Amino acid sequence: MRSFFLLFFIFFLNSCNKPKTVFICGDHICINKAEAKQYFEENLSLEVKVIDRKDKKPIKLVELNLNKENGKKEIFITKKNDPIKDLKTLSKKEIKIKKEQLKNKKNQKTNENEIKVAKKIIIQNRTESKTKYNVVDICTIIDKCNIEEISKYLIKKGKQKDFPNITRRQ
Repeated sequence: MRSFFLLFFIFFLNSCNKPKTVFICGDHICINKAEAKQYFEENLSLEVKVIDRKDKKPIKLVELNLNKENGKKEIFITKKNDPIKDLKTLSKKEIKIKKEQLKNKKNQKTNENEIKVAKKIIIQNRTESKTKYNVVDICTIIDKCNIEEISKYLIKKGKQKDFPNITRRQ
């Protein structure tokens, strides 16, 4: 009984494995996750290719016909996939160039964030005396401007505030 549970546990762990996948950025396989993220930000789409670990034998029609004459019948069921477009394989120089471009874009974004923070400070100094409420771009407050960070920030701010007093008259 104990060996049955051990065998079942091993089978269960083996079936829970995630298949190996790669991201496709346009016409080539993405170099790293940073390139995939940057490509997604620009195009709002990202293709994922599942790499099948099992080697499938090609169907040989001649052998099937010969086996048919001998009285043996074999049936193969295969899944028909959409034709996969040819993917470029990048050379080492192209990979270096892509990585440098990613670094340059990242540095450019940090410079833009610094400019936004400086503009925010100038605008706050001008508007503090004129208006009661300041409208601030949330991307200037947080380091990473993505939906996860924004939602975490807003939830944190919401928990800090008290409930409004709706019974008070103006």
